[in-house]
Amino acid sequence: MRTKDRRFIKTEKVIQSAMISLLNEMNPETLQIEDLTNEADINKSTFYLHYQSIDLLVSALEDTVISGLTMAIEGLEPNYSRFDFFQAVLIYISQNQKLVKAVFNASTYRFNVKIENFCEPFLMPTPTLKRKHLVSDIALLESSLIQSCVAYLRVWTFDGCHYATDEVVQDLIHISSAEPYRNLIIR
Repeated sequence: MRTKDRRFIKTEKVIQSAMISLLNEMNPETLQIEDLTNEADINKSTFYLHYQSIDLLVSALEDTVISGLTMAIEGLEPNYSRFDFFQAVLIYISQNQKLVKAVFNASTYRFNVKIENFCEPFLMPTPTLKRKHLVSDIALLESSLIQSCVAYLRVWTFDGCHYATDEVVQDLIHISSAEPYRNLIIR
């Protein structure tokens, strides 16, 4: 299969690395394929062998982030706490800062859905809690909580991850403990 070819994989990594660099430096809305092919030192036909569009390349980078976050959470003990969850997320972000910043910079609705799907198992309310909220659609509260945490993480990432992870974890726990989220979180 072609995707197992070392040269193909190496070129794909070069394309992704060039895209990460560009997304860290420029507005994604003005990014053109020519910018990417120049940065990666490849021609357009080589790019199109790997991706049909810049959007699909961004989607692949989003999937890489979600996959990395998933592996970070899977490494936790079965009964992990919110502190453990947020700390694992922060460690992944700080270790993959350029990638995460690029994905945040290219932020799409699609990524918001992916990040919500990633967080949902952690934030799923029990059926009895659904009846206690004034908002009839609990998904709205879940989405609001996740996007609040993601916005905080976005600012932390764009600031260069300068604040200590323990402090950031405490802030995220505080955000997730605020009304109306207090009874939403299982852990």
